[in-house]
Amino acid sequence: MVAAPPALAAPALDLPTTWYGPAVARFEAEFPGNPYDPDENDVRVVFVGSSGERIERIAYPDGTSAYEAVLVAKAPGPYRPLLYRNGVLQPARARSDVVRLDERLPRGFLRVDQRNPNRFVWDDGTPYYPLGMNLGWQMPELPPMTTQIARMGAAGIQWTRIWASSWDGKNPFWPVNDPAAPRDRLWPPALTKWDALFQACEKAGISMQMVLFNHGSFSTFVNPNWPDHPWNVARGGFLADAADVFSDPEARRRMKMWLRHAVARYSHSPALFAWELWNEVEWTDASFAGRFSDITAWHEEMARYLRSLDPYGHPVTTSALLAPASTWRSMDFLQPHLYTDAIALFARLGWLPTRAPAFFGEVGPSRPARVNLRAFVRDALYAGMLRNQAGTPMFWYWDLVEKHDLYGEFRTAAKVLDVSRLPSHARAEARPILVIPPSPALALGECDWLTVRITAPSPRTVRILGARLDQGDYHRTTIDLDTGQSSEDRVRVGPAGLEVALPAADVVMVLDKHSGGCRDDVRRHRETHALSSAMVKLGLGGDT
Repeated sequence: MVAAPPALAAPALDLPTTWYGPAVARFEAEFPGNPYDPDENDVRVVFVGSSGERIERIAYPDGTSAYEAVLVAKAPGPYRPLLYRNGVLQPARARSDVVRLDERLPRGFLRVDQRNPNRFVWDDGTPYYPLGMNLGWQMPELPPMTTQIARMGAAGIQWTRIWASSWDGKNPFWPVNDPAAPRDRLWPPALTKWDALFQACEKAGISMQMVLFNHGSFSTFVNPNWPDHPWNVARGGFLADAADVFSDPEARRRMKMWLRHAVARYSHSPALFAWELWNEVEWTDASFAGRFSDITAWHEEMARYLRSLDPYGHPVTTSALLAPASTWRSMDFLQPHLYTDAIALFARLGWLPTRAPAFFGEVGPSRPARVNLRAFVRDALYAGMLRNQAGTPMFWYWDLVEKHDLYGEFRTAAKVLDVSRLPSHARAEARPILVIPPSPALALGECDWLTVRITAPSPRTVRILGARLDQGDYHRTTIDLDTGQSSEDRVRVGPAGLEVALPAADVVMVLDKHSGGCRDDVRRHRETHALSSAMVKLGLGGDT
């Protein structure tokens, strides 16, 4: 069994917390040595406030002859930036002697909700329920990723996941068509691409899960990119065996360079949802060689390193289909992947823990050409919602969303989240309801609130049993999942359940008594401490 990951350790914040910024301090300065290596150039900026308070931020080389540092702080007002290198104050002056924090971040940053540990929350106390899809890399046949991000935001999507992939130029260790680029430094064009992606996500209202490393880079078995990796000794690098990447001191040192730069350059963005250390680490050569202790030690070391640097405490995770249990020990939330053509069946069997947030970072059909993609996406979205997972299962094939224009499914799902206020119902439980005449149904409820999806052969009147709702009058909102249209009325729950008319074949109904909560809410709230046996059989929870 895989133990649920611990809650976020640091920083401890009292919510609501207000942040101001960002403001950028820029210094025209160059120093000898590798500008990305903190052993040679530990460059920081101390921002001195009007009352003498000092706030330190890591400075990063911007790819020219300058360093920049970005400040977001809890107090507005003027700050005077001072440049330090290796602990020594430098004579260089900032482009502006004073930077000002006047604008408030609307909601702050995202983190695990300490009050509802199967949820995420903004710093202003607003619940956050991830709804989205993957956008791993730029596909040549698709519009620019920034355009796709805008389309996603317009469809109500507010989460995505993007890789630091080499084939589209976003891997900072892998220069593309640039043979003169130094091998021991980060590649500035890759970093600039990430700047544009964060800006696009901020504009679209989308939170990004940033995937820092992926399996193929260090695999000779699955999506093998190792033969072409610049670190490979066969390509003039320093690493003889891809399986050594988790234990080799030079590899770990360079990986920390990337983590440090990412924190310095991107952690201030409210569009950053979480750091994802690896995509599907089980497909690396180290995993095939059974070097799980190396993988676990690496995850623990890098998670500690990120948390020691990130002043805003973004969550840290990794992702997997088949990971040893130890991989998750130092992660803030669980992020399995799942590929199956039977997503509707899985929805009735699969459970994830609620002791800490857990949702599927990738889902997709095993054979996309043989399934109804619209039905698959719809089934996956509501399976996650109505099993009270911490976010919707995230569809992997973003090219198929574009090709088949599946954005409407996400637009309707966003409407369901808004109407149902599901993000605020962290303590709701799955209800094994019975629909008569028989129709497939998934339901999530509390004593005075129920959200249920019913898929009937046609519009009809049905009786719902087993919802465990208090008796009385309820406000009902019904959303037609085929059209996105909604209607409202009143229904009554009695001793024999409730009888309702379904205006369409595939609907979500939200029943709300508006009674102010359930007295025995806490007692009935299950906090699952480990993955279920069904999930273990899927491979999430193997050997340590």
